[in-house]
Amino acid sequence: MVSLLQRTRKLQTLLAIKLGPGAAILPKDISRIHMRFAQRNDGGHMGPRKFWRHELVRLKFHNPAIPMTIDRTCAPSDPAIMTIHYAPTDAIQTSSSPTSSPAPSSSTSGDTAASDYTPTTRSESILMTNKSSAEIWREVARVTRAVQVEATPEEKETLEKLQEQRLKSERDSALSREVREAKKREQDLLAQARGDMSAAAA
Repeated sequence: MVSLLQRTRKLQTLLAIKLGPGAAILPKDISRIHMRFAQRNDGGHMGPRKFWRHELVRLKFHNPAIPMTIDRTCAPSDPAIMTIHYAPTDAIQTSSSPTSSPAPSSSTSGDTAASDYTPTTRSESILMTNKSSAEIWREVARVTRAVQVEATPEEKETLEKLQEQRLKSERDSALSREVREAKKREQDLLAQARGDMSAAAA
């Protein structure tokens, strides 16, 4: 049987993906998002890497039909760039809706799209070098006009309960630490008293 702690952790993980920076619905004319940054954080590539691990995960969760590809083969001295591709109006299908089947998400070795991607009529680039993940997301939201996903009343209530549980856990941990420290001090004092008595008897 799954414990309460395990269920709580799974719920926290799910809400962390569903809500927060990057949790947004993209317009239907966006056909692909491509990120190019270095493997290492040097040269101002830390922000793009964090964006990939957090904000892009939320964006993909809410837009499963839009391919989001990554190229991490560039050198740290190269600029970190995100390219947003737009599809021609006649190529926009219902399959691009947020509830459609997930599109493949892959790592690529270049900017060339695979043959099964929706054709691109235009693209816009965002320079990510030396920007934090929060700054990158604000720029993405501005360029794409993405619609932020807000928490439902039930999710807000759950978040409040999880916050209360976290605070209670921190208080309990602090109390347990104080009890352990007090017990250790008592044991040290008893050990010292026994040592003094042994020395006096000798």
